Amino acid sequence: MTGSATGDNCDVNTDGNTGCGVQAPTAQSYGPSFNAIGGGIYAMERTNDFINVWFWPRNVAGMPSDASSGANSIITDAWGTPTASFPNTDCDIGSHFDENNIIINLTFCGDWAGIDSIFNGAGCPGDCVDFVNNNPSAFSEAFWDIAAVRVYQ
Repeated sequence: MTGSATGDNCDVNTDGNTGCGVQAPTAQSYGPSFNAIGGGIYAMERTNDFINVWFWPRNVAGMPSDASSGANSIITDAWGTPTASFPNTDCDIGSHFDENNIIINLTFCGDWAGIDSIFNGAGCPGDCVDFVNNNPSAFSEAFWDIAAVRVYQ
C-alpha cells in the first residue's frame, strides 16, 4: 500500500478503539486541502482475500478511466497499488464481514472526536461538544458534494 499504517490491531476492544487505520500519502485526501482541489475519488474493493482502498485527487494524471467515468465494469487489477490494503492474514474476512452499508456522515463529535484526548491531541481547544455548540462558523466548509456513488459486484 502507498499509505502508512497507524495501527495494526483492528479489534475495537484494544487501544481505545483506535483501530487499524492508514494515513494516506497526501494531505489532499481530506479536509481543507481536499476541498481546495475540488475533491477526489475513493474506491474500496472487498473480497475474502483482502480489503483495498484507493484515493485519487480530482483531475490527477493516471486516474483510471473506469473509476473516473463510471464505467459499467471496472478492472481494479489495473489501478495500481492501493492507498490502504488490509490482507486476509490473521482475520478471516469472509466470516467477519457481511454486506456493506454505505454511510455518509459528518460526525462532529463521534467516536474519535468525542474522546477529549484525541480532540485535544489534534490541537483543538476544550471539548468537542462545547466547541461545536459555540462555533458554528468553524464548520462552514464541512459538507459533502457527491457526484456519484457506484456499487459494483
